[in-house]
Amino acid sequence: MTGHCMRVIFMGTSSFGVPTLQALIDNNCKVVGVYTQPPRPAGRGKKLRMSPIGLFAQKHDLKLRFPEDFSSSFEISEFESLQPDIVIVVAYGLILPKKLLTISKFKFFNIHASLLPRWRGAAPIQRALLAGDKKTGISIIELEPSLDTGPIVLQRYLAIESYDNMGTIYEKLSHIGANLIGELFKTIQTPSFVAQGSEGVKYAKKIEKSETQIDWCNGARAIDCKVRAFSPSPGAWFALEGERIKILACQVSNGAGDPGVVLDEYFQVACGNGSIFPTVLQRAGKSPLNATEFLRGYKAPVGVTLIKC
Repeated sequence: MTGHCMRVIFMGTSSFGVPTLQALIDNNCKVVGVYTQPPRPAGRGKKLRMSPIGLFAQKHDLKLRFPEDFSSSFEISEFESLQPDIVIVVAYGLILPKKLLTISKFKFFNIHASLLPRWRGAAPIQRALLAGDKKTGISIIELEPSLDTGPIVLQRYLAIESYDNMGTIYEKLSHIGANLIGELFKTIQTPSFVAQGSEGVKYAKKIEKSETQIDWCNGARAIDCKVRAFSPSPGAWFALEGERIKILACQVSNGAGDPGVVLDEYFQVACGNGSIFPTVLQRAGKSPLNATEFLRGYKAPVGVTLIKC
């Protein structure tokens, strides 16, 4: 069965799923429904904002639903009435109940941003970067009620380069996932499932706000990993004179000094082991600036401690 013969329900919320939804349209699938999370308050005015997937569906006149959950029989019946052949789930953000997972003729398939079984859960890209992983990838799995444990149908690797951050990996993986849609359709009638092994299992728990603060007692390479994991958003930060300043990019060096101390006029900062040169910084409410531009308007005296450990 090829894409143009299939009735597809797409479930997603973040922009990560937009390339995949576009790929379904490009493969001439009949997208009979799009599910996303309900509009949430956002911005300073806390106005309700539709998700990127919701906006895409509206733009392309796709049938859109955004239930809070699937606890009611009404929502299950509405879903079932769409008569999907296949359901594609990408960063939806809600746990799907077992009674929903038994409806689709060809099962539910999830596009997950890691090389499962490593980094099951909500924040696989950030956790891979924080851990200093050298590779990541996309796994397409058959959904099960338990978290990201289903058998693997397709998998693709991606090398993590030293310059990669959350933003660049997010973008690359979103397109890798979309490009695998065609392959999934080619094998959909006789998919080759590979069970996830018990070795190498890691859980990518949700990022806590406290994790974004830089601890200068850590080594320079660990701090570089943190900076890249949280760039461009939410941003790894330090405090000086009561102000939070984000570091969005940096270079690792071998300077030495007490952790958190500014070592020179180029804003080299000592770490627990080695040092870093922040190369892109951002003050609250301001646009990101390279280090040269930043230091024109912000002085961090040599010898000052950015934050105490």
